[in-house]
Amino acid sequence: MLGVLGLEDTQEAAYRVLVAVGAADVPDLARRLALGEQDTERALRRLEQHGLAAQSSARPGRWVAAPPGVALG
Repeated sequence: MLGVLGLEDTQEAAYRVLVAVGAADVPDLARRLALGEQDTERALRRLEQHGLAAQSSARPGRWVAAPPGVALG
């Protein structure tokens, strides 16, 4: 689905998990995705570049997904 935005499967999976859980830190998200933390961090940065995820201002160290209705219009 998000491949049309130029995202890879790993990045799409990270977005879907963030939408499902609301917020996650890198170690938690890495565990949920069965990825290393570096790969997870890269996926999050790519999502951030596309406006699909951001670091939480309310919960430092955690990432949140942009709501699908807003992010994907």
